[in-house]
Amino acid sequence: MLKSKHMVILVVVLAVLVGVSLMQKADHRRETALPATTVLLDGQWTADDLGRLDLGFDQDDQAVTLEQGPDGWVVSSYWGAKASRDRVDTVLRTLGGLEGEFRSDSADVLDDYGLDTAQSVRIRGFDRQGVEAFALDAGVKVLGGQGQFVRLPGEDAVYLTPTNILGPLGLHQGPARPGSRHFLHLEVVKEDRTAVDEIILVDGAGERRLVKEFAVPEPAPGDTSGVTPEPDRLTWEWRLTTPTDEPLAKTRADGVLGSLVTVRGVDIEDPTADPADYGLAEPERRATLVFADGRRLTLEFGATREAAPDRPVGVRMRLVGDPTVWVVTEYTVNNIFKATEDLRPES
Repeated sequence: MLKSKHMVILVVVLAVLVGVSLMQKADHRRETALPATTVLLDGQWTADDLGRLDLGFDQDDQAVTLEQGPDGWVVSSYWGAKASRDRVDTVLRTLGGLEGEFRSDSADVLDDYGLDTAQSVRIRGFDRQGVEAFALDAGVKVLGGQGQFVRLPGEDAVYLTPTNILGPLGLHQGPARPGSRHFLHLEVVKEDRTAVDEIILVDGAGERRLVKEFAVPEPAPGDTSGVTPEPDRLTWEWRLTTPTDEPLAKTRADGVLGSLVTVRGVDIEDPTADPADYGLAEPERRATLVFADGRRLTLEFGATREAAPDRPVGVRMRLVGDPTVWVVTEYTVNNIFKATEDLRPES
């Protein structure tokens, strides 16, 4: 009787083990039947192909919105400021033809991969007609390895891709709320220094005028035309003409010129706010570039913006005729408004 009972137990255990074995083999066949890599996003895109790019996080499907406007891409989620075309293209190059290796198809473990709604970064691209062109959810990076986990929206299948999806979004530590500032076009001024004839600086010390004096070549030997040669616009010295008349050190004045013809911002402010809030209602500091063709470009500088966890410190600035309120570094401002004694030649 006892032996029969033991035999029954052994038969049951054996049946269970056989069943588990068969299930494991079936799962193994199913998983190994999957391709080594799967194309998740079948296509290639550039900024010219799309009309909008949305980045979502947690409950916000449009934490960042980039749109193509009449004059190029803008950051709609940041007062419609001009967007960096290079950064938009970088994101699209990263996503084009994206491949991944299958890892799981269980909805119960999506949060382990950072692919639940609260953790993942949701990327959605739309064509110019507003039709969705691609969509992807990006999760956590591989600990101690390369790549991160992704999935297609509405699917439970998780894939590991070796491609860095989050880096081009400005997220270098892992999934988080993306920031609009990462996509700003921050080039404020980009001019040819050889086209500038004069710099006018106005600050608390008054007005100063820095004027280029161009070298004039000697007439060619035997030239009897009497025509004065054109000034060499590639060779100049600097002279202060207001409030005094004196020569300036070329390298030092050229430093002011260099700081004015190439200005980069670190952020922008709300352009609809009262200019007085930024110290720009009646700015005390102004710098004007006077060009050979008569054009003038004036930069107005306002109050300093204090640093905060979500924004860099800097000085508010705008270009006359442009509503954009930029934030530039104090280093830039200090290199423009040099004291006169710092521009004089060494004695």
